[in-house]
Amino acid sequence: MKLDIQGHSGCDIVIVHNDNELRIHKSTHDPNYVPRLINQANKQIEASKREYQNIRIPFIFEVEHTDRDATIKMEYIYSKNFIEYFENAGFEQIKYLIGAIKYFIDLEINASTIQTVPSCVLTDKMADVARKVSKNKHLQDDEKALELVELSKQVMNSVGDMVMPVGTCHGDLTFSNILFNGNNYYLIDFLDSFIESPLLDIVKIRQDTAYLWSTLMYGKPFDKVRLSIVSEKIDKAIDEYFSAKYEWYRKYYMPLQLMNFLRILQYGHEEKVITYLKQVIEGQLSIINNPKNA
Repeated sequence: MKLDIQGHSGCDIVIVHNDNELRIHKSTHDPNYVPRLINQANKQIEASKREYQNIRIPFIFEVEHTDRDATIKMEYIYSKNFIEYFENAGFEQIKYLIGAIKYFIDLEINASTIQTVPSCVLTDKMADVARKVSKNKHLQDDEKALELVELSKQVMNSVGDMVMPVGTCHGDLTFSNILFNGNNYYLIDFLDSFIESPLLDIVKIRQDTAYLWSTLMYGKPFDKVRLSIVSEKIDKAIDEYFSAKYEWYRKYYMPLQLMNFLRILQYGHEEKVITYLKQVIEGQLSIINNPKNA
């Protein structure tokens, strides 16, 4: 099977016929990734027990695993990816999608509790990122990348304890992990997050709406102008909605978005992706350090 949108997890994904039905089998043969894939499956199973307006979670039939490999067998969804959907979606469909995203995240917020996340969670994560960047053969001699990491350390050290909702989130809520079927949106590839907070889901969706991240993984030509216009409309609506409602969003979104891209950078190995990430991170640092220029 050829995928139009490629991810970075390294899992194998195949379509399987089973009793006249199609199923998706997602598997890994990396012993180090087995626990993570099992956790992803369990997170998706738990999410499927909740009801969301226009948001759907593909059903998982079975999780098979040993110490060395694991396979998730789940429902196949007839759908479009985000590029295909956006190229034909009208104003009302985009408006409907915006409403569904806001509704989903609001439900996550209601299912969470306001907690204090100690400052060490962010500073320890930053130290881990710095260590991995220094060991990444594609980055360890990249003066610009190393400079951006050092500047980012200063930002993370200044954030302090964060008071924010903690409890539930998708963990990787990007457009590449949403399947579009009419006005129903199926969420796939749930992921553990270093902070289980709905704020991290806002960070991830804006990773696409504000920064067009998933387009880097798309393997076919597409209308970049239309995609940018649609993404900007969605991004503005999401930002305005949560800015008006939540102080924790206004206060912590930017440092957590910076951390988000740093965590992607630490695994960077393609030149175009590394170049893109350095540009984004540099821009974020400029906004954080000079908010009047935002």
